[in-house]
Amino acid sequence: MANRTTITTSPLTEPPLRAMFARFTALTASLVQLTDAERDLGGYDGQDPALSAFTGAVDAARAATLTHCAAILAGETADEMTYGLQMTAKMVRTVLTTDKPTEVAIIRNLISMRRETVLFPLYRPDHPRYNSLLDRAFDALAAHIARPGPADAAGPAMAGTASVAHTEMSHAFISLLGAMDKFVRAEQPLQRPVAGDVRADRFGVAMQEAEAALKQMNAALYRVMAVALTRREDQALWEMGYALYNLIAKDDDEARLFLFEALIDYQSYFMVQGSHAIARRTRELQTRFFHLVTAMMSMQDFGGPGPDGDGACGPALAA
Repeated sequence: MANRTTITTSPLTEPPLRAMFARFTALTASLVQLTDAERDLGGYDGQDPALSAFTGAVDAARAATLTHCAAILAGETADEMTYGLQMTAKMVRTVLTTDKPTEVAIIRNLISMRRETVLFPLYRPDHPRYNSLLDRAFDALAAHIARPGPADAAGPAMAGTASVAHTEMSHAFISLLGAMDKFVRAEQPLQRPVAGDVRADRFGVAMQEAEAALKQMNAALYRVMAVALTRREDQALWEMGYALYNLIAKDDDEARLFLFEALIDYQSYFMVQGSHAIARRTRELQTRFFHLVTAMMSMQDFGGPGPDGDGACGPALAA
C-alpha cells in the first residue's frame, strides 16, 4: 500500500490570502511612488510641459493607491490578518482623501506608537511575515504624512523628558479629564433605575446635557489622540487616550468590559516611571483617568451594573 503524505498549507500561502498579500504589497509600492512623485512635484518650480509630467505622475500614483485600497476593503474579512490588512488600507485611504488634519494626526501618532502600546491590535506574534508586511506599509504611510521631509520622519522627534511643566499633550489631557468628569456627571442621572419619568421635561433636558457632554468628551479625546508627542510622558498620556478610544469604540458590552478589566488589572504597567516632578504629575493625571474610566464603566450604558439600590448615581432625577 502506498504511503499517503499529508501536505499542510501555510495560511499565508492559501490562495485568497496570497492574493490579498499581493494586492497589499502593490498598495505599499504605489504609496511609495506617490510620496516620491509628490516630493518631485514639490521641488519643481518650473512650468509646462515638465510640470504636466510631474502632476501626471502624482495623479497616476494616487489613483493606483486608492484603487488598491478599494480592492482590499471590498474583500471578505476572513480572519484577523485580513482584518489587519484592511484596517491599514483604510488608514491609507483616510490620509489620502480626508480634509481633516486631525484625522491625519491621529493616524500619524498611531503609527508612531504602534510598537509602544500593547493596545495596538493588528500585529500577530505568530506571523512575522505578515507583521513585516504591515510595518512596510506603516513606514511608507508615515513617510507620506511627513513629506517633504526625510522618509523616516513619522512625526516630531522624541526628546526624552522635557524640562517644561506642560506640553500641548498635558494641556489636552487635562481638558479630557475635565470633559470625562462632566460626561460622567451628566450621564449618571440617566441610568435606568434612577431616571424617573422619561416623559418629564427634566429628563429631556438631562438627555440633551448628556449628549452635549459626550460630544465635548469625544472632541477632547480626538485632540489628545492628535497632538504631537514630544516626550515620554506624552506617550503615556496618549496611551490613556487610546485606551478610552478603544473602550468607546466597542459595540459589544462583554468585549468592552473585558478590555476595561484588563486595563485595571495591568494599571501599574501603564503608569509612567520616574521620581521627577513631571513624572509624578503625569501619574496623578493617569490615576485620575483610571478613576473616571471606572466611574464610566460602572454605568449600564457601558455594560456596568448601574447605580446601587439606593440610586446613588442619580438622585437628582429619581422618582
